[in-house]
Amino acid sequence: MKKRMLALLAAMVLLVCMLAACAGEAVDTSSPDTSSAVMSIEESSLPEEISRVESSEEENSEAESEIPEDAVELLFARYTTKPSFVMIGTCAQGAEITAVIGEQSVTVPSYMGWFTVTMKAEGGDNQEITFTQTVDGEEYDMPRTFTTRVRTPANKGNGGMGSNKAYQFFLTNMLPDFTGNATLFNSTQLDNMANRVKDRLAQMHAYNPEAEIIYMIVPSPMTIYPELAPDGYKQGTGISRRELAMTKLEAAGATVIDLKDLFMEHKNDEMPLYYHLDSHWADYGAYLAYTALFEHIAEKFPAAAPKGIDEFTWTADYYTSADAMLFLDIPQVDVKEYGYYRQFKETIDSQITDIPRYRGMQLIYSEECTAEFRIDTNREELPSCIVHRDSYSAAIFDLIPERMDYTHYMGMWNYGWNSANVNNEKPDYVIYLVAEWNVGELVSR
Repeated sequence: MKKRMLALLAAMVLLVCMLAACAGEAVDTSSPDTSSAVMSIEESSLPEEISRVESSEEENSEAESEIPEDAVELLFARYTTKPSFVMIGTCAQGAEITAVIGEQSVTVPSYMGWFTVTMKAEGGDNQEITFTQTVDGEEYDMPRTFTTRVRTPANKGNGGMGSNKAYQFFLTNMLPDFTGNATLFNSTQLDNMANRVKDRLAQMHAYNPEAEIIYMIVPSPMTIYPELAPDGYKQGTGISRRELAMTKLEAAGATVIDLKDLFMEHKNDEMPLYYHLDSHWADYGAYLAYTALFEHIAEKFPAAAPKGIDEFTWTADYYTSADAMLFLDIPQVDVKEYGYYRQFKETIDSQITDIPRYRGMQLIYSEECTAEFRIDTNREELPSCIVHRDSYSAAIFDLIPERMDYTHYMGMWNYGWNSANVNNEKPDYVIYLVAEWNVGELVSR
């Protein structure tokens, strides 16, 4: 009996000691190793290459439950041009984000709960970055520190460059025209282009003296928003390739619709002209170009006057990102962009609405969108056209045929003149729609 009591007493002493040890571990902050304690997070909340480290000595395990739902989360880190790299993450609505790496400190605005920061990688691929966010000038929550391995995108040919002045990406193919470093067209190239245009107009005027060739060269987003260019890049001051080509085309007898002045007028509208995470214009920019095109066409064909903005629904939502993320090797479904999706209010010919266009829940091309096709609406009071185009056409290609008797879309990136098509179809208009960085295709072909 005595032995049993001694054994029971020993067990009770051992239990008390264990409880005391556990209690001491929960409250002890004197250890020099508590300056940064790794927080436990759900696997799905951060990519594998990023872990979160709390930066405050006073936080303990209870603090994790106090982290706001809209606290800073770093999602991806990718090199643009070494040693510079871009980070993308989420934050509180209306927050201003400050990122610190060593002695570097960069403060950026956010956009609809997302932010991007470009910094230099100090000491190689593995980086430790501390973020703070303020809302209306007040500190929103505790600073947060992340450790990340910066990845190098596999596709380096046309990298995405993040701006520290806005939640905005540009592609490197915009830089030569923006900085003025693009090789300008010489007089021989421009004269050859003008002669080709004159010959093509002569072919069209043989069946219709009023027929036109219309050029719409869409200015680069960097041309419209030079103030948002990434750090280190300045806008050139000389004449641009776009301006040289447009002047020569107009002198040769073509109709040139200059979108730069129109876009500059609307650059600060509520709906964006261009996507933030993509090199293309947004639905609103495409709509403005459509109004400019058909206001001109309506001078000869009044029935082709453009629809008003209130004849469309504009759905604001978070949509899947596009080519800037693609070039950075970031899963497009994991980064969102707040934007406006345009749809006709009235019922439209299914030939027009059934073809998937560029802006949807996913920003991807479809084979139907890129291939050559023709849409006949059989409305003789409207004009007809052949359209040569690049990928900018995808956001507008439902608008053009809705105002046409027939529309023959050449395959995307097919800029070559097809005399047989012109002679057989006798279009009222041949329309060229290309981005600024593709203007060389117009000069050479």
